[in-house]
Amino acid sequence: MRRFISKVVRLAIASQLAFACAIIQPGGSVNDQALLQNQRTASGVLDLQELAEIDVLVKLDNPHLSRQIAAGLKAQASATGDFYFRKLKIQFGGQFIALQASVNIADNTGTVINASVAGDILLDYSNNRLVWFPLFSQLQIRSTEFSFENQFYEAATTELNATVLQRLNADITNTLVLYGNNVIPLEAVPLAEVQVGTSLPGLGSAVASHSQKLNGVFVVAASAMLIETGVTTIALDMNFIPDLSTCPADIEVSRAVFAMDVVAREPVGLAHNMTGSDSLHYFYSEISGARRPMTIIHYWFADGQPIAVEELAVGPSERWRTWSAKGFASPGASHWEVLVVEKESGCILRSQSIRTLAPELLVPSNIEVDSYSAFADLRAAFNTRIDRFPISSNTPKIALIEIRRPFLQDVFKLSVADLHIEAAFDKDALSKLQFGAQMLPFETRDIVCEQRSCPPPRVCVAQVTQCKRLRDTRDCSSCLFYNPLNNRCVSQAIDPICEAVRNRHNIKYTADRAACIANTTASKLDCEQLNTQAARSCEIESGIEVSACESVKTGIEALTVLASVHANTSTRGVLSAVFSRFRIEDDFSRLKMDMSLKSDLTVTGQLEFEPGKIPTPLRACINAWSVPFTSRAVAVSSANSILTTIEVGKTALTANWSGFAMPLSMTPSPLESVFVNNPQLLANCGIGLTVKKVAQVIAGDDAEFFSGQMKLDVQPLPTVIKLSPATVTYGSHNFSAEAVLGENYLRYDIGR
Repeated sequence: MRRFISKVVRLAIASQLAFACAIIQPGGSVNDQALLQNQRTASGVLDLQELAEIDVLVKLDNPHLSRQIAAGLKAQASATGDFYFRKLKIQFGGQFIALQASVNIADNTGTVINASVAGDILLDYSNNRLVWFPLFSQLQIRSTEFSFENQFYEAATTELNATVLQRLNADITNTLVLYGNNVIPLEAVPLAEVQVGTSLPGLGSAVASHSQKLNGVFVVAASAMLIETGVTTIALDMNFIPDLSTCPADIEVSRAVFAMDVVAREPVGLAHNMTGSDSLHYFYSEISGARRPMTIIHYWFADGQPIAVEELAVGPSERWRTWSAKGFASPGASHWEVLVVEKESGCILRSQSIRTLAPELLVPSNIEVDSYSAFADLRAAFNTRIDRFPISSNTPKIALIEIRRPFLQDVFKLSVADLHIEAAFDKDALSKLQFGAQMLPFETRDIVCEQRSCPPPRVCVAQVTQCKRLRDTRDCSSCLFYNPLNNRCVSQAIDPICEAVRNRHNIKYTADRAACIANTTASKLDCEQLNTQAARSCEIESGIEVSACESVKTGIEALTVLASVHANTSTRGVLSAVFSRFRIEDDFSRLKMDMSLKSDLTVTGQLEFEPGKIPTPLRACINAWSVPFTSRAVAVSSANSILTTIEVGKTALTANWSGFAMPLSMTPSPLESVFVNNPQLLANCGIGLTVKKVAQVIAGDDAEFFSGQMKLDVQPLPTVIKLSPATVTYGSHNFSAEAVLGENYLRYDIGR
């Protein structure tokens, strides 16, 4: 692909060759147009040869394109304040877009003269947008006996026509930089939105769900364009760089330009003035809104390959200016792109690309070449390259887009590989929960009616070995330069995007391990508190009179149920599901991912014991157990590499999952919270009860809750990768189309 700026330069050089005096009389316009068409056709042939693979094919309806160009051109001329177009005509032909108009021209005194102008329009696709650029090559003032710029003319002179032509091109170029009326947003390769979630059927039917858009930057390695009367076709060879991080909300790149030099911290010789790659020395970026010191990275690409990386410090400032140099690598490259990356998060703040003009791409000023034959040869070669795309022979209503399915697979695999999504459960669904069970009779043989020695306390150990020390050890080295003779790597560097992702993972792993150690330490403290309270409880229980114990023991031998137990709970904090390590296998056949529960919950409630027909002393004792409790809920496990098949639809990829169980531990358990803090509650029963004995006789579906384990039934919701619509914006009108995923291609048909 030749970026529109290089094509402007190319056209300017061609214009100088063809129009040495800067004025072309009507009688010479046919030959001059033929020369420019040959220039365009020769450039198109070279562009086509640079395409290693066509990943995306775009077909645009020229009448819609023509109307938008005309509207934007009038707006640009009006913005100059000195030019006003009338009878504007834009005509598409073989690799050429002709431009003709009548124009009113005002001088600095307000005098208006009339002229006819002609030229052509250049097109280019980059950074999800179509850019058009006008260049006027002919101007003839029609007014006679007029004053202009305080000088009287009976008729326009060659010098005046040349001066006004130069001024028209300069003013239009300046308004393009200021207002950007020549940009048509075209989302030719939209990504997708990933929808994940899960429900907890046994926990108030709580649901957690979240949607996250896939992000990334498409680097155009090469492109070719075929312009015909009714349709413009663009073939794109693209590379994809995933952007998996969330950029700081207060940071933006307010300016980003290629420049020949930087003087007094300002760029000089912007990209639209370049005449070759030797004049492209610097990439200049201005960072706005930085509240803290940070580091940004300028990541240079030449013809789609990384060639230089430079880290730049940014200080706290509303306006921080910095720049990097491309160096002397890849002197023959024509396509340059720079990514501006925030080092800490690894997010891509900005991408900017441009094409430089290689001198050997210029076509000699030879108008003897048959422009029609040359274009016919280009069209035949172009159609041969795109004939495998089903839309190659179709006519678009507004736009037709097709993306190779293997390229789409590679893009999705890269964009989800390091995706990390956390979805919080609805707090209202978790806030009020109820649990119930039955309390069965104690085994009378376990009731010892005598004074007993207190058992030694259980050993409280902080098992930090379960807190795994995970590390992301991926190799982020990449080759900067290859020996062209043997293709061996000469110079290596660290890929900052990969390094940022690796660092982000390791920060998360370190934080997870610290949280695990903190929870383990807290559990040890809880254990030690239980030991203290248990010892006190044992001392109280050991003084129970044996006669009261025997009386109760006799009374419960014939019972089947001692009591029913209920818990009405409230929760504070957050419980969320974390989805990570997505892997798409083969041709969208299967999806793998990891899922874990992350909790920071405080569970409070009231235990309610309702004794049945049991001996009065025991009934009174159990009634007294109905007291408040407080526990902390901590997730202790995850489900790794869960796998399912993918159902491929026209607009979405859907993965349906089977359910599984996942424990959630509470420390202390509700029973421990009640009895450890109130040891007399068990001692007053007079039958030598302990927390463990009470927990052993709790039965029913929710029995584990009272012992501190919520065995959650987890049912992941379908994971949906919903393909985003393709869009093209003409003025204030936004046209879009939903995706249609076929066997070999993803297609978008943008109609009215």
